[in-house]
Amino acid sequence: MTLSNKIAYLKSFAAATDINRKGKSVKEKLIIIESDDWGAIRMPSKEVLSHFEKKGFQIANSIYKNDSLASQEDLEKLFEILQSHKDSDGKPAVITANSIMANPDFEKIKASEYQDYFWEPFTTTLKRYPKHQNNLHLWKQGINDRIFYPQFHGREHLNIKRWMKALQSKNEAIITSFEQHTTYSGKQDYSFMEAYDWDAQNEVEQHKTIITEGLQLFEQLFGFKSKSFIAPCYNWDTKLEPFLASQGIEWIQGLRAQLQPTGIFNEYQTIKHCFGQQQNAVRFNTRNCFFEPSMLPQKDWVNSCLAQIQSAFLFSKPAVVCSHRINFVGFINPKNGERGLKDFNQLLKTVVKKWPDVKFITTHELSNYI
Repeated sequence: MTLSNKIAYLKSFAAATDINRKGKSVKEKLIIIESDDWGAIRMPSKEVLSHFEKKGFQIANSIYKNDSLASQEDLEKLFEILQSHKDSDGKPAVITANSIMANPDFEKIKASEYQDYFWEPFTTTLKRYPKHQNNLHLWKQGINDRIFYPQFHGREHLNIKRWMKALQSKNEAIITSFEQHTTYSGKQDYSFMEAYDWDAQNEVEQHKTIITEGLQLFEQLFGFKSKSFIAPCYNWDTKLEPFLASQGIEWIQGLRAQLQPTGIFNEYQTIKHCFGQQQNAVRFNTRNCFFEPSMLPQKDWVNSCLAQIQSAFLFSKPAVVCSHRINFVGFINPKNGERGLKDFNQLLKTVVKKWPDVKFITTHELSNYI
């Protein structure tokens, strides 16, 4: 390891240590890989990406440049890597696949002249994509093989009220994106992605209805209830927590800081949480390790994540690895998927060698250890 890599390693270790000092402890060396956005639309195709670039959309540094629904090939490559790395119990590595259950039904919304919102299950969306026809079968195979285990991320990854308001105002960029069956705003912002942000506090009641429908769809599709929840963009109102508990949610996944809405986009009250903290009948699972090569390609994510895992184990915390779907997807840009999968394979290979007593578990299983 070069000097610069050693310095980067120590910086990552120190940053993780600041998170890991507080919270509950566990005896075992647990690895939980939490991966968000499965099922959510982003960029529909290379052709649409090219169309947006010609329109002058600010797409160069946006996640929309590489992110899309994972293709069958993307899933098969990811599953092969997961199967090839076993923990101390002989179980393969597993991804907690935080799933968006629905996407906008563009045709019905257009037929209403943008006055009414309609949604469709993500499985319906998959049928319109060219290399995704067998995906539901693969998801269920991944569940049976315990390498790909869905949990609830939301009904949509979309702030419906804001998006519909923009459509009704005939915003040119929004209409252009809509015609291509995506919700991109044309800018590098998150105003539409924050599903449970609000402009008025009474929207929390609407969010409860949306979450209820999403959880019902989750159980219908997968045959079991989700025990955990992760809010899109880590943004939710604390008033949702007792409601989530009433729906069977035991754990809220998230970063160290929750973004509590204030009624103004991009201005939030930050509420800090630590691992195992109990509040409003739910517990918090705090992400303390990060593997996001698509977000910052020049960074050494493998060694950075290994340093964070080492810190987690030193303080008797689970190593909760945050890694979004985008890191494993090559449908839009094959090189993006190749880079992410290569580094992911190296990360898992090093983990089982460095910590032979490690256990790969899902967030769903976490209550068994605390």
